[in-house]
Amino acid sequence: MSIIREALLSNKDLSPADLYAKLQAYYDGNGVYTKIKEAAYYSQTWLESMKALRNPVNRSVEFFVAKVLPDLDIQSDKPEVKKDIDLFLQYSNFSGAKQLLLRTLALKGDLFVKVLSAGGKVFMENIKPEDVTAYTVDSRGYLTSIRIDREIESDTSLQKFYTELWDTRGKVAYYSIWIKSIANLPLESLSDPLEYKPLAWLGLDFIPIVHTMFRDVGELRGAGCVTHCLDKIAEADRQATRLAAMLFRYNRPLMVVSSNSMDAQGKPIPAPLISTKSKGSADDDIFKENSILSLPGMSSLESLVPNVNYADALAILQDMVNEIAQDLPELKYYSLNDTSLSGKAISLLLAGAIDRAQEARSNFLQGLKRLNEIALTIGIFQGIFPASLGNYASGDFEHTIKVSDPWESSADEKATIFQTLSSKLPVAPAMRLAGYNETEIDDATGAVAEDTKTKAAVLADTLAQINAAKP
Repeated sequence: MSIIREALLSNKDLSPADLYAKLQAYYDGNGVYTKIKEAAYYSQTWLESMKALRNPVNRSVEFFVAKVLPDLDIQSDKPEVKKDIDLFLQYSNFSGAKQLLLRTLALKGDLFVKVLSAGGKVFMENIKPEDVTAYTVDSRGYLTSIRIDREIESDTSLQKFYTELWDTRGKVAYYSIWIKSIANLPLESLSDPLEYKPLAWLGLDFIPIVHTMFRDVGELRGAGCVTHCLDKIAEADRQATRLAAMLFRYNRPLMVVSSNSMDAQGKPIPAPLISTKSKGSADDDIFKENSILSLPGMSSLESLVPNVNYADALAILQDMVNEIAQDLPELKYYSLNDTSLSGKAISLLLAGAIDRAQEARSNFLQGLKRLNEIALTIGIFQGIFPASLGNYASGDFEHTIKVSDPWESSADEKATIFQTLSSKLPVAPAMRLAGYNETEIDDATGAVAEDTKTKAAVLADTLAQINAAKP
């Protein structure tokens, strides 16, 4: 029975869609264990009541939403490439949509984004990972096929399901669309598609969808920021729920009256009715503050709250919470109460979390760069962008994405460090170690050189005047 009970909380046998739904429930923080309780009921398996009292998932996800991509700038040797990529991001409302993209990536571990063109614009569309029912990739991680299934609105009472298939593995790369009244039909059971087009019709020989993983663990699907420690979170919630249930009893009676006396025939006398009055009957005033209870002789009033050393039990729970924080180092960010800490100090304290954020950022930027290149390809074919941009195969779309550092030292911090280092090092190395970027270093060294040149000219002019004045 215990094995079955633990299996209800396990993620091992969950389908990707079920795991995504479970992660979403943890993120929302409401009804986290409702589905698990329903499964226990139908399987006739006992499972203690659990509440998400120690659920850190929302905090973990939101840390990465805020810190993975605070700001970005497209850089390219070709101004027209930068201009059109910026236009694609503008058409996609990327500044507003990136939070949802990062939230999906961090929570569910997978992000699927499609590039579309319509109305003279090219833009990106976020595909829910749970709608992606199957896909294959090549050795580079690029999609070679992908199937998308989702329910759509219908103007009748009948349910309608949308199926979209992209496939480049055959002689002809194509995409097809079906709308059926039955969900998740096998591909061989689908009849003639509602729409079928070779990818060449779009000017493509690849699928315009990019899959990005939060963390690549060598599986087909990625791992989210909390997927690896859901079992520990469930155990912490179990301990916290049990401790709270014993302490508060959730509106159940807290006191019990017992009688230890017997009548003349030796039979036990039932527990007396309690009253706060001298001769009265049972009175609800017993539950009011400052009630004075009168009990007959040989009667006792005891608390139903167990005599547990709650401090020790709480310490056990806190140890479990600390264990979770080792797996989710970003939780330390929310306990940093000292606002005077420098960016460097915070970086040292959150080294583990920053390492995880940098991995996610690298994966996200790699996917975004490919989306930009796909957008330029489609935009040129559709006449949205000029053909003078070139093409992907020739490397004409090469660009970099610069991201600001959320832990960058402030101007005062960098100035203080530079002042200390400049007495021992030349200007450029001192500025580089203080955290200044190359543009700032070039500007500063150029200004120093110009100042030195000016001073030398003034000195030369002064010497010339002195020499001229000599007899």
